[in-house]
Amino acid sequence: MTFHTPVMVKECLSYLNLRAGYIYVDATTGGGGHSLAMLKAQPEIKLYCFDQDSEAIEEAGKILHNYNNVELIQANFKQLRTELAYRKIKGIDGILFDLGVSSHQLECTERGFSFEKDAPLDMRMDKNLKNSAYNAVNELDTKTLTNIFREYGEEQNAYRIAKAIEKSSKPIKTTRELAKIVESIAGKGTKASLKTKVRVFQALRIYVNKELESLSLALQDAINLLNPQGRIVVISYHSLEDRIVKQTFKKAEQKNEEQSVLPNSNKNHQQQLIILTKKPVTATEEEILVNPRSRSAKLRAGEKVQREKRETKTSRKPNRQNSQEEK
Repeated sequence: MTFHTPVMVKECLSYLNLRAGYIYVDATTGGGGHSLAMLKAQPEIKLYCFDQDSEAIEEAGKILHNYNNVELIQANFKQLRTELAYRKIKGIDGILFDLGVSSHQLECTERGFSFEKDAPLDMRMDKNLKNSAYNAVNELDTKTLTNIFREYGEEQNAYRIAKAIEKSSKPIKTTRELAKIVESIAGKGTKASLKTKVRVFQALRIYVNKELESLSLALQDAINLLNPQGRIVVISYHSLEDRIVKQTFKKAEQKNEEQSVLPNSNKNHQQQLIILTKKPVTATEEEILVNPRSRSAKLRAGEKVQREKRETKTSRKPNRQNSQEEK
């Protein structure tokens, strides 16, 4: 079984515009599918591969071991700036985010991401995290759980499901036990009940891994790190992620004069990004047939603006690696 099938590979490579000797980041390496495609398309790049999941890093190492221009980093992408600074990298020329849960995480029973298989209620992408979905379900009060299901799952029955969890006579230890409680409210065997379970499990996963907070921070750090003409490419799989990506890109694209007329605006703001995808790019019907997970994928891309005149007049040298590392 494939660890994880990468989505919209051709589109990612096109928007990243890989160039020999330049520095790139795969912020969500997973099993290394996108990374491998990047290296095959342009073997002479320097690539830093991030993932918080130790199993993903181990798997990526197996398929990328022949490349000596790759460094695997087990860390959440919210630590992107810190980890690169530690390696004396001051700027990058492209970065890819493929968000959400991987195929392996969903299919690996003991990780507890899926309600379709009975497993311990876990959902931690990084196994070193202190609190799991078990802690959330059994320790949080009804109001907090309601907010989680409503905010991160956009679930209409959020309060009723949270209340049913609170009334459980014993600790909820497995995914099946939680799914049964959800079914007691939403019903069983219908498309509506299936969607409710998807939303509840999604909400818990997002909460446990602090996915949206990490995403906002990482996107802005990535944009700040990009060199002029550097590219950022983000694939999201649900509306909450896509909304954050869209809003972050729009803010980064605001021009100085647009920002200055806003009340309480930061007058030092400068345009950082040119959005390359006015509408999100979606997978082709051919890809969806082969990889159904790609159906919900939305790709957005942007390019870092050039502010200094000397950079628009002078061609950039192809070998960037040494120039971006502190001596």
